[in-house]
Amino acid sequence: MLSWLTGDKSGKLNIPTRLILEMKRGPLMSGNDVVLAEKKQILRRQKAVARDQLSLDQREHLSSRVYDHAWNFLQMNNISSLMSYVAFRSELDTRPLIGKAWEEGLQVYLPRVLPGNGTMALHRVQSWDELIPGTFGIPEPSASEEVILSSASLPVVVFVPGLAFDRHGGRLGYGRGYYDRLRAVWESITPDSGKSPVWIGLAYSMQLVEEVPMDVHDAFMDILITEDGIVHCRKENEG
Repeated sequence: MLSWLTGDKSGKLNIPTRLILEMKRGPLMSGNDVVLAEKKQILRRQKAVARDQLSLDQREHLSSRVYDHAWNFLQMNNISSLMSYVAFRSELDTRPLIGKAWEEGLQVYLPRVLPGNGTMALHRVQSWDELIPGTFGIPEPSASEEVILSSASLPVVVFVPGLAFDRHGGRLGYGRGYYDRLRAVWESITPDSGKSPVWIGLAYSMQLVEEVPMDVHDAFMDILITEDGIVHCRKENEG
């Protein structure tokens, strides 16, 4: 389980309970917030239905093309560690990428949802045998395999799922905020250090939209990878 012990000489940090509660609860919703939330829900439903309509053969073919781009990125940048999700239902399949990372000796971290406080624990995993059905039925590491990470040992790359993305790094998740909270905590303990992980959205191109509705707590992706190639979202924003 991630332990963030603020001020600890070991360098480990502990997520402040107040931060978790504030990020889970958020401020009272204004009229604009309600409109934004409605836009998100409509887009979630649309993209969930569209993604579910992809056949198994289509998902496998598109996932394979995304895998090629993602693995080339890891190789070209000499990435030594990564965090990934394990695909669930019609999500883009990450199993080939995870399997290849194990074969090549990369450190692979997978998340385990902690529904009690709305956060995720990270686990170093080295085989599929270490996974069990977890929260929402998603395969995840068992609680007995927890590891401790310090601010100096975060994964270099984080692969993130979603329902919709845009070329500027906007991401629409499932509305529970797990990845946004995880990123906010990591960024709070690596301010301006240049050591923050690179956040990469993995998606089918049919999940791209002109603009994802985003609020202040929503984190933007640094990179987006689809079957059509790699989009460097920071460069898109600079352009």
